[in-house]
Amino acid sequence: MSTHATGRMTSWGVGPKFAVISIVMGLLAIFVNHYFFASLLLPYNLFRFSFGVGLIILGLVMMLVAASQVHQAFNDGKLITSGIYSYVRDPVYAAWILLIVPGLFLATGIPFLIVMPFAMYALIRTLIIDEERYLEQKFGKEYLDYKKTVNSIVPKMHRKKQNK
Repeated sequence: MSTHATGRMTSWGVGPKFAVISIVMGLLAIFVNHYFFASLLLPYNLFRFSFGVGLIILGLVMMLVAASQVHQAFNDGKLITSGIYSYVRDPVYAAWILLIVPGLFLATGIPFLIVMPFAMYALIRTLIIDEERYLEQKFGKEYLDYKKTVNSIVPKMHRKKQNK
């Protein structure tokens, strides 16, 4: 749902801004780690590497499923509150923050990547304001009720039934 000058959103939201800024922050973290703290690189460990790759794969699947669902709902003019969206309001961002980046840290052993989920969370909390404002304007009480019961990034595992 990326914003236009008119205040409208596309189904990409603030995702493109989030992606560009996150990539720059990640590359900066890798650069700083490599050039100033190379001795901190964790030694290779098959278990840690495998677990990290598993998190990355799980995160990519979650992200692709969520993106597909939100694009369809957006094109239909509907608010999606079912499936993965009944557990977390922003599953694409959650996939990056909770699964993919921690998986990259585990798979690569680059210690500075451990700060990335925290930085990305702070970034998305700032950027998401535009998406939330758009959704409140478009869906009103339906979105506000949904927002009260479903967390943005950290899923609630005991969910309340949402209308589809």
